[in-house]
Amino acid sequence: MTVQPEIARFLAALDQTQYLDAEHMRAYQRRPLDRLLRHARAEVPCQADRLAPLFRGDDTIDWDRWDEIPILTRAEAQELGEALKARNLPPAAGKVHQGATSGSTGQVFHHWTNDLQRLASLCANERFFAWHELDPAALTALIRNTNNPEHAYPNGMRSAGWRLPYPQSPIQTLAVNTPIHLQLEWLRRIQPKILWTYPSIVREIGRLALEDKQPLQVDAVLTIGEMISDDMHDELVGLFGHAPLDQYGSAELGHISATCPHSGRHHIASDVAVVEVVDDGGDRVPAGTVGRIVATPLYNYAMPLIRYDSGDLGALAIKPCTCGRTLPTFERIMGRAQTIFRFVDGTRLSPMLLHVREIGRYVPNRALQMAQTALDRVELRYVPMAPDQTNDLAGLSEFVRRNLHPSLSVAIKPMERIERQPSGKFVDFIGLPDGA
Repeated sequence: MTVQPEIARFLAALDQTQYLDAEHMRAYQRRPLDRLLRHARAEVPCQADRLAPLFRGDDTIDWDRWDEIPILTRAEAQELGEALKARNLPPAAGKVHQGATSGSTGQVFHHWTNDLQRLASLCANERFFAWHELDPAALTALIRNTNNPEHAYPNGMRSAGWRLPYPQSPIQTLAVNTPIHLQLEWLRRIQPKILWTYPSIVREIGRLALEDKQPLQVDAVLTIGEMISDDMHDELVGLFGHAPLDQYGSAELGHISATCPHSGRHHIASDVAVVEVVDDGGDRVPAGTVGRIVATPLYNYAMPLIRYDSGDLGALAIKPCTCGRTLPTFERIMGRAQTIFRFVDGTRLSPMLLHVREIGRYVPNRALQMAQTALDRVELRYVPMAPDQTNDLAGLSEFVRRNLHPSLSVAIKPMERIERQPSGKFVDFIGLPDGA
């Protein structure tokens, strides 16, 4: 098989850069970053003032002043809109593509990218697939948010070429709004080797298959779009017999990180994006400390996102991965900042640390969602296992107080179903809105 030369070159480079030490990785990053910064200053007027601290009087870049570039929040990016779009692009950037995403905020963010950025992100994906030795000839079932009528049940749409270097790699796509029992029927009918979708969808499919006493057999489960708690990770291992292979990124940022086959931690693709973890003031936090994940894609000339706040929280690992790759790793990705619970004494904690399955001991459920309704109160919304079931509210309240905060009281609210977001993603935890 002949791979297109630009793809082959990029993949070969990524095979080498995953072993660079920190000093050489910084030097590697600065070459494309230099080009991106100069382009942004020249072609995106609203970026000129933000980037001014970096440039010396002789037009060289003072890298020691990188942290002086203001963090660009998603809200600011939404407000700026087309003002963030470059007026002109270098020829190597390729064509411009427009996208829109609402993520978990519900507010649409229009963004632009270009061929070169897409190539970098797809090659980083391919490196991840190679780490896990995924067979490019294996049929992959993709369940995703899509309005394409060809992706509708009962068949979805069969196509090829989802693996960048493999034009014959088969994939079959189904719309995520298909009811779960029909998703499972579809999977059993097409018999894929790889399942690729949101973790919460994988969990629902696995649970339903287990109830039917016919566990779904796949060689690999790829997960995207939602954070995986330790509890969910362990449940998916139990349902499918192997750990989910998770990718982290976004439509506007592209590939950010993916799980290592050795440690299971997320390796950060520092060779396609500069990734930082910072506090609320924009200063970098030590490894092991939770902060805001900020990223700068190195090849997006259409809309240069420089020190862009992803809206997610995470912590860098203190120790390097033992696999031999020197790409840094996340110790933990905590998910959206909006999921963090705040308490009466000013402390904050991610409810993702709760073992959701443990809650089932007190309130048997098919699905649940926990929302903070006040600094000292949470509401558990759940779909009962049986209409006349008995719940242990006292036990649940004690469990929540012990694991989250002693001030909390718990209310429970049975529901016929808990709606997913329009994107198809499921939100397990909802924190108080800003300013509440």
